[in-house]
Amino acid sequence: MSLLAVVDLGSNSLKVSVVDAATRREVARTSEPVRIFPATLGEFTLARETQVVAAEAVRRLVDFARAQGAQQVAILGTSAVRDCANRAEFAALIQATVGVPLTIISGEVEARLVAAGVRTDPAYAACPHLTLFDLGGGSLEVATVRGSQVTLARSYPLGSVRLTHGYLRGGQGVIDELDQASIRDHLVRTLGPVLSPKMAEQGLVVGAGGVFSAVALHLEAVGEAVVEGRLPTLRIRALKDKLSALPLAERAAVPGIPADRADIMPAALLTVCVLADLTGAESFHLTHHGLRHGMVELMLGPSGSLA
Repeated sequence: MSLLAVVDLGSNSLKVSVVDAATRREVARTSEPVRIFPATLGEFTLARETQVVAAEAVRRLVDFARAQGAQQVAILGTSAVRDCANRAEFAALIQATVGVPLTIISGEVEARLVAAGVRTDPAYAACPHLTLFDLGGGSLEVATVRGSQVTLARSYPLGSVRLTHGYLRGGQGVIDELDQASIRDHLVRTLGPVLSPKMAEQGLVVGAGGVFSAVALHLEAVGEAVVEGRLPTLRIRALKDKLSALPLAERAAVPGIPADRADIMPAALLTVCVLADLTGAESFHLTHHGLRHGMVELMLGPSGSLA
C-alpha cells in the first residue's frame, strides 16, 4: 500500500491526512489546535513565537504521517501564511525544522484543490453538479463543479477568525443584531454577485471545514442523527441564534461545540446562513474531503499513481 500525506497549515488549526494512493481512502488523520491567524486585519507579521510553536506542531504532524507509513509528504500554506509579510522567514523555519518545503498556494489554487478533493469523497463522486464551500479561519473558498469541470474557483478573505476580529471584537461577548447585520451586509455585497438561488436547484451544496463538522458534532450531541451528511439550514440558523445570545464562557459549554472554536462560531454560522440565503440551500452536505485530498490528486499526477 502506497501512502501519501498532506499537512495543511490552516488559519485556525494545523491538520494532516494520510491517504492510500490506490484507493484514495484516508487511512489516518490528526490535527494540532494552533491558530496562526492573529487578532488583526490586513497584512501582518507572524510573531517568532507563533512561528516556532507552529513549526513544532508541523513536525509532530509529519512524524505522525511517517509513522503511518507515508512515503511522500507535502506541506501547504493557505490564507494565514500567504497573508503574512514574513512568510519567507516562516517557510525557511518549516524547512529547517521538518526537512520538507512549505508550499504557499494562492486562493484560486486552494479552491481548485478543494474541488478536486471533494470529488474523491465517495458520497459526492458521482454527483453531476456541486456547489462547494470551504470555510476556514482566514478565507472562504467557493467552487462549482459541473460534470468533470470546475466552472468557478475563487477565494475570499471571509474566514471566521478574520470576521470575528473585524466585526465582533474578538467574539467574547453576546453578538447582537447590529453586529450580525454588519457581517451579513459585508458578505452579501461580496458574494451576492457570484452566487444565485439556482445553485441549490441545480445540485448539492457541500460544506467543508470546521464549522460544518462542529454543526454535525452538535446535532449528534443533542441526539439528532446526521443522515447522509445532511445538515439542515434551519438547525444551523437555530444554533447561530443560540450561540450569538451567549457570552464566550457559556458558548463553550453548548454540547458538541469545540472549546477552541467557541469564539469564532457565531461568525462562522452567520456566514453559513448567508450562503444558504444566497444559494437557496435548505441543507448543506458535510464532507471531510477537501484541500488535502485534492493535493494528493495533484501529487499523483495524470497517471493517478506514484511516480
